[in-house]
This record gives sequence, structure tokens and C-alpha cells, in this order.
Amino acid sequence: MMLKDFMMIFIPLVIVMDPLGNLPFFLFLTRKHTSHERNNTAAAACLTAALILIFFCLTGDFVLRFFNISLAAFQIAGGMIFFIYSLQMLCLIPSNIKSTTEEEQEHLKKENVALVPLAIPLLAGPGAITAVLVWRQNEGYSGDTLILLLAIILSCILVYLTFRFATVIKSILGVGGIRVFTRIFGLLLAVIAVQFIVQGIQQI
Repeated sequence: MMLKDFMMIFIPLVIVMDPLGNLPFFLFLTRKHTSHERNNTAAAACLTAALILIFFCLTGDFVLRFFNISLAAFQIAGGMIFFIYSLQMLCLIPSNIKSTTEEEQEHLKKENVALVPLAIPLLAGPGAITAVLVWRQNEGYSGDTLILLLAIILSCILVYLTFRFATVIKSILGVGGIRVFTRIFGLLLAVIAVQFIVQGIQQI
């Protein structure tokens, strides 16, 4: 049962963080870095993303109570955000939702891109934060904060490994292969988004 709960959190969170979809962007941002610098950037980005998600995991109750937000409302909003992300991954809407072209060009001029835009908003963006807050409030997981924390940590480790071996993965899959996997994950995320919305409506 614990394994099932863990996978129900871990898999969608990995899909939302989209390590394969963000791989080309990571390589582009670090194209002038040495191998050592690229590894440090990947580690810093994933560590920062993990700390942000852990913060929202531990303070989610306070945030929702402070703004008097119900779980149903957050699930519906989260489902809508997930659905927008899935359309982006399926290439049905423009891809510059998390950051604009102007912001990306500005970040290219900076030496340190680990915090912005890699950690925020590409990895620990609105979708991932919303997911953590929803699962934190879900009655099925309210007593299993450790499972959620473990899912966050392992998700960030998986993203790090993807970035760590970025050149190898790109050489094996190629741009076409990465796009195929991204679209498959996008379809799965669309289904998860609809399920979030359905659950929110049922609670209302």
C-alpha cells in the first residue's frame, strides 16, 4: 500500500518536473560550461528545487489555512495547471509558458543559471508546487508526510541524474526520441490532470 501511495506521488511529480523535456534547455544554458561546471549547475538546481518543494510540503497546511483555501478548490486549480502543462508537452500550445523568450535570453547572459531559470520555474514551478500542496492536503496522504518527502527527494535525484548524463542521453535518444517521450509523458499528465479536476468536483 505504501509503495502504491509513493508511486502515485512520485510518477506525476517526475512528469511535471519533466527532466527529459528540460534536457535540451539545460544543455543550451550550459553549452559554454565545462563538464565539472555543468555537473555543479545540475546539482545546485536540483538541490534548490528540492528545498523549495520540501518547504511547501512542510508548510502547506499553514498556507492553505491562512488563505482559507479548500482542498477541492486547490485540486481543480491544480488539475487545470497540469492540463496546461500537458498541452505544452504535447506541443499543442506554445512552450514558453514557464518563462518568456525575453527571460530566457536574459538568463543566457548570466553565468549562474542554476537558481533561475533551472530551479525556478523549470523544475520547482507552479505545477510541482501545486502538486505537493494538493498531495499534502489529501486525506490519503495526510499521515504520510515522509512518503511525500521521499518522493520529492527521489524525483530531484532522478532529475539530477538526467542532467548529469545529459550528453549521453541526448546521443542515445536524439532530439526525436526526447520529443516522443515528452509527448507520452504529456498524455499521462493530461489524464492525471482530469483526475484531479474530477476529484475536486466530487468533493464539492
